[in-house]
Amino acid sequence: MLAVVALAAVSGCGGDDDGAGAVGADGYTAVIADFLPPIPSDGSRPVVFVARLGEEPFALEDQVAMIAAVEESYDLRFVDDIDAAVDNEDSDAPPRDDGLLLGIGTISTAVPHVVRVEVYRAAGVVDAQTVTLTVRGDVWRVDTSEPVDPEVLVSDE
Repeated sequence: MLAVVALAAVSGCGGDDDGAGAVGADGYTAVIADFLPPIPSDGSRPVVFVARLGEEPFALEDQVAMIAAVEESYDLRFVDDIDAAVDNEDSDAPPRDDGLLLGIGTISTAVPHVVRVEVYRAAGVVDAQTVTLTVRGDVWRVDTSEPVDPEVLVSDE
């Protein structure tokens, strides 16, 4: 079974609000796009589950915008409960439907825009990154990613 550790302070990984307001769907779409798996040669759409790391779920309108941004190539599914994305009947506890599980913290509104991302492939197979984004106008992009130890999407076995 997957254990989720509440990391409200870590998942933000950034400074105080600079007055710019919350980061919207475009910033999170840039993060998601950077972690999407390759599209299979058969043209099928890989399943990608997205969950918040120790945070409230994404707003419905943001979920819709993120899905729309990748829907031609990916089946993006948002989960409020991480266990809903994991096949706990399998001893390796992979994501359901041969998918990938992305855990995303909150992008800091202050520069630098930083967020924690964890990529769950199976029990004991979790990568984590601290991602820094840049924004010009309304265009967000991942600038750098630095590996860190996974802390949230970890197996309790």
